[in-house]
Amino acid sequence: MAGIRPPRLIRLTAESPDLLHLDALRFGAALAIVVVHFRTNLLAAWPGAQTAFSRLDGLAVSVDLFFAISGFVISWVYGDRLSSLAAYGTFLRKRVARLMPLHWATLGFFVLVGLVLQSQGGDAAPTKYNFSCLLTNAVLLQGWGLCGGPSFNTVSWSISAEMTMYFAYPLLFLAGARFPRIALIAVAALILALELGALAPPFWVERTHNLGVLRAFPGFCIGILLFQNRARMAQLPAPQAWLGAALAALIIGVGLGAPKSVLVLIAYAITACGIAADLQRKAGPMIARIAPAGRLTYSIYMLHPIAQSLFINIVGRRILGLEGAELTLWTLAALPVTIAISYLSLCLFEEPARRLLSGGHGPRRPTADPKDERFSI
Repeated sequence: MAGIRPPRLIRLTAESPDLLHLDALRFGAALAIVVVHFRTNLLAAWPGAQTAFSRLDGLAVSVDLFFAISGFVISWVYGDRLSSLAAYGTFLRKRVARLMPLHWATLGFFVLVGLVLQSQGGDAAPTKYNFSCLLTNAVLLQGWGLCGGPSFNTVSWSISAEMTMYFAYPLLFLAGARFPRIALIAVAALILALELGALAPPFWVERTHNLGVLRAFPGFCIGILLFQNRARMAQLPAPQAWLGAALAALIIGVGLGAPKSVLVLIAYAITACGIAADLQRKAGPMIARIAPAGRLTYSIYMLHPIAQSLFINIVGRRILGLEGAELTLWTLAALPVTIAISYLSLCLFEEPARRLLSGGHGPRRPTADPKDERFSI
């Protein structure tokens, strides 16, 4: 049809010249989550490496880093611009256009897997392929504890939580703007209560499908508050040094098996230091080279379970019969494969779908406008 342009490969560029550290952090956090979920196969060359397996789970706090970055980025783009129902509706439509196409596509993949397993009479992992949870997943409510366990594309619980934060964003931003001290005290008190075990088990940083939306709330609010106090953040001395120290603390903490109650606070500190470095425009050449890969964050996050299922489990383990060191090497190879698939998904599927659903007719290549449409995960 006239006027419809076919999708094509695009050159990755940073979404904004102003938030390069946050873009680089998002990419690194996405890779950390991949490591968490690939770790069984990554450690195949080291039988009995239960300690390493357990400690690598500490990298799962990268999701909490996403939530905090999200609160800041959404505030950076929209701030107090959502002053009418029409503006709020446009905001939500763009959020849906960004998140839902890939979510629905990955959900469809796991639905097909479940149907195949059921047709073969095999063990279809009833919890994961619980078709009574299909509608819940389709409308992004799986982070509300409505299913008995993780289901379909299990990582999408965080997208459910993220969408909930988007719905609540105008009220959260208004509360922080109108009552800054009260909001700061309230968020600090909430985190303290959660750290002290205010919620029944599981611990709040362990929550995913089981009310993971409660896990997203503190981090998202921290991001909003950091934006509203950005003038103070811009005065932090040597922000890059603090960022490096915080990243080192996270890596060391994971290596030593520090509890997630500590690691999540470090993740929030990393976010704050990254924001300060960006506000002071302290990005060096390495950060500038990594930042464009931040555009792949959401794709990597949503597609790596499929890469694990197809590339590692089916091809590597079942067809090729790999184990031990060979399986470890194969799993390492799955990392660039996942990134490549994510790039193709962004170019050929997600960007065209986003433009179609958002009703936009803008350029096909991402711009460097700091107020352009951005996304958090």
